[in-house]
Amino acid sequence: MPDGYDRLYAWMIVAFGDREFTIDNFRMTFPSPAPAKVLSDLRRLGYVGASGKRGAYRLVSPEVRVRELVESEQAFLDLVERADLPYAYCDATAVTVWTDGGYWTGLTPGFRPIHIRVRSADLARWRRFLRANGARATVAGSRETLFGIVHVLHPLRSVRSVEHGGMRVVPAREVLAWAERRPYAYEPVLPLLREAAGRAR
Repeated sequence: MPDGYDRLYAWMIVAFGDREFTIDNFRMTFPSPAPAKVLSDLRRLGYVGASGKRGAYRLVSPEVRVRELVESEQAFLDLVERADLPYAYCDATAVTVWTDGGYWTGLTPGFRPIHIRVRSADLARWRRFLRANGARATVAGSRETLFGIVHVLHPLRSVRSVEHGGMRVVPAREVLAWAERRPYAYEPVLPLLREAAGRAR
């Protein structure tokens, strides 16, 4: 559900469109005991930008807001490495790591999962860490609507990992076996994974 500022922004789009407006325009259109504070909050949250004229504002277009929101989530891609907890990228994410970013699958235009093995004992700590950094997380197999960049946690009793490209990832032989069970998606990259697994022996 949209919060209060989302709703106000929607009504401001209806009232002002892409036209400039002043604090007086805002006050006359939206009764408020503290219009300056509300506009300040709207600017801080990225709904409103300054216009070219002194004391004038302009709404940030919905298209720009959506694009900025999606781009801001890109920062979540390297968040896992900053956690002081054991982990290993796994599944489709491990394929991407072992191909040095050359092969991406398991995602859609609206959903980009980051698959991570974590220790079951650390699950609550992972959830807190990700939430504290503004990232979304789910446990593998959970039934919920997923969108954007989501950390998919695969809890296990223990996590085995190796280092590759500065990241912790499941061993190449394990990734190869996982991909071989899904040839419809990974046939093109199996030679690369076999090579990586051979080097790891």
